[in-house]
Amino acid sequence: MRGKLKAILTGGAGFIGSHIADSLISQGAKVLVIDDLSSGDLANLSKSVEFLNLNIADQKLSKVLKDFEANVLIHCAAQASVSQSIKEPNFDAQVNILNGMQIMDYAVKADVKSYIYLNTGGALYGEPKYLPCDEQHPINPISPYGLSKWTLENYFDLLLPTSAKFTSLRLANVFGPRQDPQGEAGVVAIFSRRMLDDKDVKIFGDGEQSRDFVYVEDVASSVIAVLDTEAQGHINIGSGEQTSVNQIFKQLSAEIGYSKKPIYEPERQGDVRHIYLNARKAEKDLEWTARINLEEGLKHTVNALRG
Repeated sequence: MRGKLKAILTGGAGFIGSHIADSLISQGAKVLVIDDLSSGDLANLSKSVEFLNLNIADQKLSKVLKDFEANVLIHCAAQASVSQSIKEPNFDAQVNILNGMQIMDYAVKADVKSYIYLNTGGALYGEPKYLPCDEQHPINPISPYGLSKWTLENYFDLLLPTSAKFTSLRLANVFGPRQDPQGEAGVVAIFSRRMLDDKDVKIFGDGEQSRDFVYVEDVASSVIAVLDTEAQGHINIGSGEQTSVNQIFKQLSAEIGYSKKPIYEPERQGDVRHIYLNARKAEKDLEWTARINLEEGLKHTVNALRG
């Protein structure tokens, strides 16, 4: 299927999307990236992809998708900041729900048969009732971002034709090269950039909050695994390990040679205290596991920022 694969990739100039594009190209796929560059960067894109600078809700895409004759839609475009979703919940819902529904509608009318949605796992389950969270854990988002990402998953489940294959990949905290170090999300990129510039590093809360950090190339390989199998439904993608923000600070300080202490500030609304994912379903159904460990991934990320 790979050689014949024609993929529409929304948000493909962004952090995660561009790595997915690279993986698709390496497997011989024809890829059309749709991105309005509101947070993406053309520098992230391979010259082998076709690119359209459009919002995913643009009416022009109805004809574009029909003409391209894609057999898969990979939906990666999103408003991805928890704090931004709290400040502007209407905007978050517009981007993550309504625009997502629009591109889904265009794809269905273009007779696309397979759909892969890059969802959140870290913000979906809320404060966990048990750890690690598997796919059966109750859904209880505590931010508009988590709510909007889950809502679109439900719309895919409800509105796609029964003949369509739909897979929602519920991602842990993704990190790696090309993550925006100036953004509000992505603690690894933010810490790394500030340490390399010898600037102060802020930690919200006491730093003992923990996350499941998964390397971006492992996320891209999970998308390829979906394309290579019949697996569908909701699947967690994570390392299965929890790491505190203080541990990330310590490891990056050692890697970079940073000597300053962190500045602790009040914790942020909408942030979960502890979360890590059970990814056994991915291992069973996709034959996928995270291959890049945290230490190796941090080194790759720092080296990419060093240039």
